[in-house]
Amino acid sequence: MTHPGNECLTERHLTLFGAIVQWFASYEALMQEIMADVVGADVACIRLLTSGLNFGEKRAALHNLLRHRAIPLHQCERVQTFLRVPDTHSSLLHDILHSTWTPGKSSGSVQPDWILGLPPAVKPVHAEPDAIPGNFIERYEDRVSYTLDALAETVEVLAENHARFSAYLAEIRLSHGWST
Repeated sequence: MTHPGNECLTERHLTLFGAIVQWFASYEALMQEIMADVVGADVACIRLLTSGLNFGEKRAALHNLLRHRAIPLHQCERVQTFLRVPDTHSSLLHDILHSTWTPGKSSGSVQPDWILGLPPAVKPVHAEPDAIPGNFIERYEDRVSYTLDALAETVEVLAENHARFSAYLAEIRLSHGWST
């Protein structure tokens, strides 16, 4: 099954895209539930207050709230560690939500079409994790081209991390387990 403007996308691509979007929604709901638990509020109120925030903004709000409420530092750090996993995939989520897709350079891969429409003077650059600031390496083809296997792996990583995160929150009684 293909869709207008996205002829390279199969039903499997769309299923995996949907799964990624839903895992992010699950993480956002869990963050809202933690916020409600920490302040002793109804989760519906927190959802209303944070409904206009994206994943990164909810993550920052949660971090600030945990620090403000004097949650033990090791617990704050552990929560942030769990939330780094989906955060590393937030650019993929953004592309799923806001891009049409084209075939990638490598066989069987797809990439957001914004890559092909950039003016010649504009190129996305990415720094290697241990690079000296200012020394960027252009490797955007490798970072924004996805095979079905890579998308499936992303879904699996998000799911496994969410399960571990939910279990940790139950262990420290920071969440009532609404998302588990």
